[in-house]
Amino acid sequence: MVRELEARSAGFYLLEEIIPAQDVLKVLTAHLREVSTLLSGRASDPGDELRRRLIVAAGESSLLAGWSAGALGDSAAARNFYDTAITAAGEARDPAITACALTYRSYIPSARGANGRARVFLTEALENVSDQTSPATTAWVAARHAEESALLGDKAQALRSWRRAEEAFSIADPDEDRPWSRFLNRDRFDTFRIATYLKAGKFDEAQQTAADLLTRLSPAEGKRAAAIRENVAAAHLARGQVTEAARVAQSGLAIVRETEFAMWLPKFDDIARSLLRCQRQPQVRAYLEEFAVTKRQFAPSPR
Repeated sequence: MVRELEARSAGFYLLEEIIPAQDVLKVLTAHLREVSTLLSGRASDPGDELRRRLIVAAGESSLLAGWSAGALGDSAAARNFYDTAITAAGEARDPAITACALTYRSYIPSARGANGRARVFLTEALENVSDQTSPATTAWVAARHAEESALLGDKAQALRSWRRAEEAFSIADPDEDRPWSRFLNRDRFDTFRIATYLKAGKFDEAQQTAADLLTRLSPAEGKRAAAIRENVAAAHLARGQVTEAARVAQSGLAIVRETEFAMWLPKFDDIARSLLRCQRQPQVRAYLEEFAVTKRQFAPSPR
């Protein structure tokens, strides 16, 4: 039974890539109730390995529940789930769960432009990861730290963090690491490279990475593809290639609507604002119109 619950907890991360967050959260809530019921039936015993594994499963599931709640715009619920995951990490002696919770949580202030606050979470997350036990987690957290440092204008720290990310990624096997790290394939890793290089002033490198990424991008990437296309569009914008930026961003918006990946909408909003000055161009106008439609789709319902 424990093996089944562990497999289910891991499987939800694969499911999250392709189905709306609301549906993920619904099944995760039921799953967490089942895990909690089993845990309540076992006495607290540090030597009970089955209980420890159940706690890890609960922590991993709470992480994804928090991410899904955040994607739905419920930051308070997301923080509660992350706090639950961190509590589970402490009891199970699994600091990687804490690192993941803090990294997920860093997206909340980042979406509001509070990049300094986001980097505080990521700095703490880096203290809870190990290249030896979870190199994929280290690569992801360091890449996020590089991205936020670049957004803060701290280019030196951004490049230092990026070097750590690259070192960890070179030895990582995300598919065999933790459930949350499976999204970090080469394509997604390169989007962090693009974002970091753009803000660090390495425009040629960012553009080349974007060009290489587009040639190998699969349409079956799910929500990950929306994030990838947004980063590639930003790279085109940095070089003044507004038509190509609008074209790539428009394809990303289609994925946002299909998967209800509203969490990434503010990033497409940034692209829309940057393109306003060129709105007479047909491709740009098409993107702006489609963005307006997408924004209305995710607008809160009037009460």
